[in-house]
Amino acid sequence: MKKIILVFIIILSLFSVFCRQKAFCVSNAIEATSNEYCIKGDKILDYYERLENKTNGDRYLNAAKYFYYQASRVDLSNPNALIGRARVAVYQNRIRDAKNDLMVALNFNEANPKVSYYLGEVFFIEGNYTEAIDFYNWAYSHGYRYDYKTNLKLGICYEKLNDVKMAKKHYTNAINIMPASIEAKARMQGLDVINTNYEEAK
Repeated sequence: MKKIILVFIIILSLFSVFCRQKAFCVSNAIEATSNEYCIKGDKILDYYERLENKTNGDRYLNAAKYFYYQASRVDLSNPNALIGRARVAVYQNRIRDAKNDLMVALNFNEANPKVSYYLGEVFFIEGNYTEAIDFYNWAYSHGYRYDYKTNLKLGICYEKLNDVKMAKKHYTNAINIMPASIEAKARMQGLDVINTNYEEAK
């Protein structure tokens, strides 16, 4: 009787291991397929972003959107698919849809700084600079510290909220990351002019 029980336990253990391995393989295959769609969408969207004349760019946006939706159908939690959909929505002036996609991405991927960065972008576009700062700062603290765009946008947000000290800090970071940056330098000079005029008025 003990031998029968022992054999049963061994068979059950082997079956359990097999099932876990099979589930892992299926999960990997789903993730890989979803990412393949995302790569195709990214290539099209990157091409669109480089276009000087975007007058007839809808066909590129719709093609990219198609691949991101296919990626989401395969794997609903794929952050790159949801971010891609949001980026397309922003270009198509569908800010609400962009925010919805990014909030879904955030629910699935709370620790992903890329999701936070793009949420910052959406709130920035809306002119909600306080919310934008929250998301940009989270991205900044979790891998985007040396990202030019994150520092530039944080600088602009702080400037809009009249926090000159923090604006200068991030403009300085942006200039250090990209010394050829015209915008960051111009904004820093603008802050210096404002401060100089304020000191003279005193």
